[in-house]
Amino acid sequence: MLRVLILSLTLISGFAQATVLKRPITLDTGTGELFGSLLLPKSDKPVPVVLIISGSGPTDRDGNNPDGGRNDSLKRLAWVLAKHNIASVRYDKRGVAASLAATPDERNLSVEAYVSDAQAWGQKLKTDPRFGQLILLGHSEGALIASLAAPSVDAAAVIPCPAAPGQSIRCYASN
Repeated sequence: MLRVLILSLTLISGFAQATVLKRPITLDTGTGELFGSLLLPKSDKPVPVVLIISGSGPTDRDGNNPDGGRNDSLKRLAWVLAKHNIASVRYDKRGVAASLAATPDERNLSVEAYVSDAQAWGQKLKTDPRFGQLILLGHSEGALIASLAAPSVDAAAVIPCPAAPGQSIRCYASN
């Protein structure tokens, strides 16, 4: 009986994952290429898209930091969104993981550059007909980046998550 249950759950989860398109996505910033991951639920009409911006330090698109362990928190969040018919793009910031070459010298990194990158990602997503509303979600320092980038990309919402500067330990949406 246990084998039948496990097989059933495996088949069901396999079908659920088959309805989500997982693709690499890139952004040419003019000063380097940024690499990311797109999760797009199958839909006949445009779906909302969340641009997930990782936190401070060398945190990658999945929420992992070589100094702080591997938890895949942002990757897991993206899959939960996809299961609720919400697309997402998460990316490696310049100087991090696959986007290391975009700014190999850490002294050249700035909040302004991160904001500019988030704005460019936002513009790219806003012009893609597969997507509806654009939502910016930032974790930690990413919350600051999302808040600063939101007005220029006409984001439908900004969601600052735990450890956002000046916020309590919770996520909330704002317009």
